[in-house]
Amino acid sequence: MTTINENARPLAVLGGLPVRPRAIESTVTIGIEARREIADLLDDGNLSVWHGGPYSRRFEQAFAAHHGPEFHAVAVNSGTSALHLALAAAGVGPGDEVIIPAACYVSAATAAVQLGAIPIICDIDVDTLVMDVDAAAALIGPATKAVLPVHLWGYPVDVARLRTLCDDAGVALIEDTSQAPGTRVGNLKAGMYGDYATYSFAFRKHVSTGDGGMVLTKDEAAATRIRELANVGKGPGWEDYYSLGYSYRMVEFSAIVGRHGLTDLDSEIARRREAAQIYRETLAGTGLEPAREPDWGECSYFKLPIVMPAGSQHHREFLVEAVSAENVSCKVPHPALWQVPWLADYLRSHARYRGAEECPAAAGVLNRTFEVETGPHLPVHEAQASAEAVLRVWQHICDSASMSTSPERMR
Repeated sequence: MTTINENARPLAVLGGLPVRPRAIESTVTIGIEARREIADLLDDGNLSVWHGGPYSRRFEQAFAAHHGPEFHAVAVNSGTSALHLALAAAGVGPGDEVIIPAACYVSAATAAVQLGAIPIICDIDVDTLVMDVDAAAALIGPATKAVLPVHLWGYPVDVARLRTLCDDAGVALIEDTSQAPGTRVGNLKAGMYGDYATYSFAFRKHVSTGDGGMVLTKDEAAATRIRELANVGKGPGWEDYYSLGYSYRMVEFSAIVGRHGLTDLDSEIARRREAAQIYRETLAGTGLEPAREPDWGECSYFKLPIVMPAGSQHHREFLVEAVSAENVSCKVPHPALWQVPWLADYLRSHARYRGAEECPAAAGVLNRTFEVETGPHLPVHEAQASAEAVLRVWQHICDSASMSTSPERMR
């Protein structure tokens, strides 16, 4: 267990100086070449183009090529839009069931509900905190149209197993890769196993455009259909009114920023992996357990989820407040899907509610999990400061009168 000076300053939340004078801003770095293209765009004035402008198409081509020559990509205005389009392209509609993990961002469920489908909440693996493939297999039934694993925090789901499972069951596999571009699963990247994969380029993401998204698929005809759906159901011609659609296309400014950001993806993942390792080394033996990296893949660490010892969850609120006061980004995870009020009501109305009793792993671990920063652009010395802040706060909690048991014994 790492130790710190017993005479160290008090925690910032108790009046001491924080580990860094201000929080690290999650800004987007725009280099010289990108700025030149943005200037050209402003001179041209075509900031958004029907069916995707030249900059959007170049971003799509670069993103698809990052995964392989057999892929096609369609740039859109958000990760949520990408999910909606992928589900629609897979033929998901009213009454269909989509299996979604309990631990994820609500957009995965929102996109299904927008199509009249029913999200079926699946339990998670207690060690890696992502979809439990065996639990998903048990939920597939006659109404199942798709399985939607979410690579939350950059932790990969075992989508190699899910691919076989979905093929055998005849259902679509749609990967939510919003927090995990470049994440490895076996010899491939996350997103390369699904019929469709979706991505987000929002705040703090590995590649950020401010907001934006992408749909990836090997099916060229499906990519064409997705482009039509993203452009109000219209084809490229003035009178090409093909179907109901949405207004989801990406603007050209976002495409410029995204394409240039993509060139830094591998190095950004390396930095985030290094930051995660610093946390692991600093917190070793303390009772705080970063979620385990799975045997089937390699994490890209959008953030690092850390699990507190059983019985200590009542300290989580103070821990998050105290670490945040050190100017280190620290939050509780998104609530389990069954805890989202409108979604719970929707599922009950369809007699498909699944909560804590049906998802015991998620119920037992998410309420004592918190997440900490690994990026973007977090240099080694800042990662060390972040890890030290978590350690100092935890030691304070363990030394306080409210916790008489040592963290080693609390395991």
